[in-house]
Amino acid sequence: MKSAVIRITLGLALLGGLPAPLVSAEGAKTLPTLLIKGEVVSLDSSDAAAPLLKVKDRYGFETPIYLMATTKIAQGETALDASTLTSGATVEVEYNFDVNTAKRHAVSVKLPMPPPAMPPAPATVPVKTSAAAPAQAPDETPASTEEQAPAKESAPDAEQVPDAQ
Repeated sequence: MKSAVIRITLGLALLGGLPAPLVSAEGAKTLPTLLIKGEVVSLDSSDAAAPLLKVKDRYGFETPIYLMATTKIAQGETALDASTLTSGATVEVEYNFDVNTAKRHAVSVKLPMPPPAMPPAPATVPVKTSAAAPAQAPDETPASTEEQAPAKESAPDAEQVPDAQ
């Protein structure tokens, strides 16, 4: 009987001893928002309640992220629909990771703005060259055969025998 009274007393002391902000903060805890940049691999919209977006990051890992009804999809200031997310499109996804279900839920999906269209190049006017253009070197003619080949000295032939006197 004494042990039961002690257990109840300790239980009440522990329960009453916890600060109120600690108890109330548990229910109001918000999940941290994470960011992934990469390209869209696929968008599986077979489940209309939560389409599954797969994003490949710079390391080649594919991350599945669920698009909720509250997910904001935008390109600059323009709001878009999930069907505009095509394979290969570069995206930046902010998401929450729910540790209870081990699922990622997208908060926002941002597509980069397309580069502005380049204005057409101005028409170029051909520039005429003047007579002061550098002259080409005249063709070199081959040198005479005497300059090309050194003169051969006549060597005495071994077959010729000097005259004996």
